[in-house]
Amino acid sequence: MVISVVMAVAAVGRSQPVPGDVFREYLWWNEKGDAGGSLRVGGRHGDTHPDRGWAHDYINAAVVLDQDFDLEHALRAEVVLEKILCHDSTRGLAIEINGNPWIRVPEAEAIPYPQWEYQHHIYPVVPVPLAFLKSGKGNQFRLRVSPESSWKWPQVLIYGVHFRVYYDRARKPHPTGKIASLQAGAKLGRSVPLEIETTEPADRIQQVDYVGHYEDVNYEGDGLYTRWHYHFFHAKIMNHLGTAQEAPYKAIWDTSWVPDQKQPMALSARIVGRNGMIYMTEAVTGLSLERPGFSVELCQPYDIPKKWVTRAGEKQERFTVTGDLSKAVGAQIVWSSWSPGYMNGVSINGTKVFDAEGPKYAYYFHRVNVGDLSVFKPGVNILTTGKTPLINGKMVHGMEVNWPGIMVLIQYADRN
Repeated sequence: MVISVVMAVAAVGRSQPVPGDVFREYLWWNEKGDAGGSLRVGGRHGDTHPDRGWAHDYINAAVVLDQDFDLEHALRAEVVLEKILCHDSTRGLAIEINGNPWIRVPEAEAIPYPQWEYQHHIYPVVPVPLAFLKSGKGNQFRLRVSPESSWKWPQVLIYGVHFRVYYDRARKPHPTGKIASLQAGAKLGRSVPLEIETTEPADRIQQVDYVGHYEDVNYEGDGLYTRWHYHFFHAKIMNHLGTAQEAPYKAIWDTSWVPDQKQPMALSARIVGRNGMIYMTEAVTGLSLERPGFSVELCQPYDIPKKWVTRAGEKQERFTVTGDLSKAVGAQIVWSSWSPGYMNGVSINGTKVFDAEGPKYAYYFHRVNVGDLSVFKPGVNILTTGKTPLINGKMVHGMEVNWPGIMVLIQYADRN
């Protein structure tokens, strides 16, 4: 009998890059996988599978990475998973690296317990002991979930697995630079120029990704609205401020849909070298928005239903509007979903504002303009997704609405 040790990893300590970090990212995704290019983790109760090591564990075959891992002058490591819940009630996701003890993948703390009752697509970060990795090629991992499942079919989908190794920046050669277009304490308008200053030759820089620490819609799906905003999908960076691939590495950040800020903001740049080394520049801090006569309200949803899948019927959430709707000039609804090809409309206070978009059986990120602003009312509003009907008399999948639900942005402008 094989006995495993599951290492519980508390959500403490450092995780994900912060300004000043030097690191490499070894990115993997299942390009040939189904369900939009995923790795399925789990299985039906009673199924047989040669890679299940013992009864009642649902373990995937090992994935061998072809990247050449560099551990010279390494300080620490972590792995980031692009995880979608898939079948509600699935829990106990864990990763094994190079045959070492299993490491439990943490749930998102801002999602109510039990998190596996709420549809979600999140990017958990798991600290990995450096001793679990080996230099060079041939590093591998396996994933598993608990057999507990109301479906008798526990399953999550993994859209990417990213190993990140951090280095001693005093000893490890790396790209250098700083944001040159903004100074600490700057006031930002609706169009923000982004540019770095660097002495690196252009042929040594692959790209520069600009990121910000501020309040915005929760692209990352974990319920944290104020954070460094960006994430990956299929190993490509998404929902950041902008990317530049040629010197002088200029980009423009359009803040037209960025919410008014309660706290100062910060900006940084990830300078990605062609050799894979990445430097996150020191942050430009104390930034604030200054958009005379213009503002944006982020209406965070609440009363989010469990198991928000539209085949199960109408589902609804609430959000509160505090702005002066007589000055409203635009609105958007923003959310993450899976299989939206089976959605059947979104309504606000009983009026349909959107019909459908997106693929079946795959992830999608929605940002939809609301044309009729009269659907909003001061105070509490109700947003509803329609029930997916039977097709040819048969039940189909429906759209899964991921945490934190469908977020609402409203633009206001003086009309003088």
